[in-house]
Amino acid sequence: MDPIGLLVEIIKEQAPEDIWQGSPILGYRLLGNTNRGEVGEKFIIQYLKKFGIEAENGENRTSKTDLHIGEVKFEVKTASLGANGTFQYNHVRLDRDYNYLLCVGLCPQKIVYSLWRKGDVAEGNAGRLVRMAEGQSVTFKLTKKLSDMIDLDSLVPAISKITQASE
Repeated sequence: MDPIGLLVEIIKEQAPEDIWQGSPILGYRLLGNTNRGEVGEKFIIQYLKKFGIEAENGENRTSKTDLHIGEVKFEVKTASLGANGTFQYNHVRLDRDYNYLLCVGLCPQKIVYSLWRKGDVAEGNAGRLVRMAEGQSVTFKLTKKLSDMIDLDSLVPAISKITQASE
């Protein structure tokens, strides 16, 4: 009797399909939560700069604004696609000073996003906000289906429209 072999068989039976096998961005899933957020913010800043949009982040990790383009402030949340086909964006806060919530979704082979005005988030138009912990009302999680997200190639026009309207 091989107890390790038996346990491996039971784990295989219980484990969901790993959609991340062979993904070029698998390393993201191995990072800690704080590092995941930094990766998402840096990615968006560098991505937008490639298209001539000057995006800057806050002064440090605890800055109240993740990203700003001119006078427009963005809260950036990044999540990877789970086996159930959803993204879970954690620590969405309504008490922070931002104009838009930008949710970046990492899939094994593509990147997607969604973008909402902060007021729309507060009114539930982005989806149902669920408290991160019982008894507190400061940080929320927002779960989105892959089918609710938008391909990344339309992010630059969306950001340009927002920032031009604020000028």
